[in-house]
Amino acid sequence: MNLETALERTAPTNTQWHAWTLREPSLAGHTYADVRTELRTGSQTRKDAILGALIRLAQADHVAFGVTVAALLPGLRHRAAQFAPCLDRQDALAVMVLALYETTIGYDTAARPRFVAGRLLALPTRRLRRAAARERSWTLRSSEEVAVVNAGSTLDPSPSTMLMSAVEAGVLSVPDAQLILDTRIADMPLQEAARRRGLRYDAAKKRRQRAEARWIAWWLPDEGVAAAAPADRGVA
Repeated sequence: MNLETALERTAPTNTQWHAWTLREPSLAGHTYADVRTELRTGSQTRKDAILGALIRLAQADHVAFGVTVAALLPGLRHRAAQFAPCLDRQDALAVMVLALYETTIGYDTAARPRFVAGRLLALPTRRLRRAAARERSWTLRSSEEVAVVNAGSTLDPSPSTMLMSAVEAGVLSVPDAQLILDTRIADMPLQEAARRRGLRYDAAKKRRQRAEARWIAWWLPDEGVAAAAPADRGVA
């Protein structure tokens, strides 16, 4: 199962949804299907209220973050097609999902209650465009030069913390988590990451895809999502 398929199938259990509606009045009296419909057809005020509720839930429950991403999947798909046609679709979505996690965890719904979808997708869009530009740059290179990653750059702790949680849970090996961290968050080109690990580009890409599939299967709700395979603990 790839990332896009996993997100399409993401839905809270009845128990989870009932608990969430008790915590968030704007969701009360509505099913999850109702809310998904309202996010497509409702007024701006209603969409903002729903997304605000999902954000607050996601800040306390990683399952709710998966549901938040699923609710925004149409917007993510549109941006992947518009801004990054040169990227593999699953790679483009992965870039945006990580950036969306950063934005969601730090989002203040009281301070920014309006136009929530656009605010949530601003950072993912910037990261996506940067990744697409980097991919085009590597494609156009005719030499074996590699980009130098600034060793002094500061990473936002939220995505790295999320990855380390997966390592502690036995879902990811440390080398696989580092590969995702280097290429998705620290902006190291995958070709350079592969060279440093003594791997071919295609091998590194497949390794990252397998690792991300395990990560997503662990991170999203169990219902309708394949169970994560044991982490490959070999050294990259």
